[in-house]
Amino acid sequence: MEELVETMSSDLPRPVADGVTWMSSCLPFHIDGRVIHGHNSTFLVQGESASILVDTGNPSSWPIISEKLDELLGDRKLDYVFPTHPELPHTGNLPRLVQKYPDVQIVGDVRDYHLFYPQIEPNLHARVPGDHIDLGGGYEFVVVEALIRDLPNTQWGFVPRAGVLFTADGFCYMHRPELDDEDPVHLPGECGLVTTELAGPVAVENAAFFTGSALYWARFANDADRVYDRVLRLVEELGVTTVAPTHGNVITNLLDVEPVIRAGHKQAYRY
Repeated sequence: MEELVETMSSDLPRPVADGVTWMSSCLPFHIDGRVIHGHNSTFLVQGESASILVDTGNPSSWPIISEKLDELLGDRKLDYVFPTHPELPHTGNLPRLVQKYPDVQIVGDVRDYHLFYPQIEPNLHARVPGDHIDLGGGYEFVVVEALIRDLPNTQWGFVPRAGVLFTADGFCYMHRPELDDEDPVHLPGECGLVTTELAGPVAVENAAFFTGSALYWARFANDADRVYDRVLRLVEELGVTTVAPTHGNVITNLLDVEPVIRAGHKQAYRY
């Protein structure tokens, strides 16, 4: 790898549902004369009286994330941050967010976050699945049990008014693994596209690559059909219309993509 450019794609932020803005900290890599990108997305949910940021982005992308928050929030402050689990692309900017917004509440399963970032301990507020956070004007954020997880304290979130389910590393996929064997990649211009706008569908190999590389939980969840059947029941119960993973394009055709993610799980571990 010759160079890592720390930037966000120019086609984001982008509204993807009512009150939900997709803010990717998409990182370009220069490899063998090609420019390819990898998602580390964050999502801002704004109600009439409060806002919540889902995941924090990679620390290297902080300048542009901070700038975009200023643009989107205007003279309002950020009220909540929901880091889905304690890994760098999801929590790496927590200290900076607390410095920028001293009263921000960091919500979720935060049992060990003080070990990583002792300075943010006063901002930590534990939440459990089923908890609702009122954002005003009919907007709320609901903490949801993570059915696909890579750490014990992974949580998902849901915005009922928007129909958006935030799935952390669940439903993540590498868009073009054929370009490089090691890096999550897609091409410039594809950063801000939802799945129905991509030139081609998500492939099983895309899902298998991510599941086998990052979702260590999956090697123990050896009944993939049981897992994804539960996911589909949750989707129906909640009324999910859009899935927003941290790594990968936002999914707007869930019933088409779900069988691919399921098959990728099976292929990764030869179930």
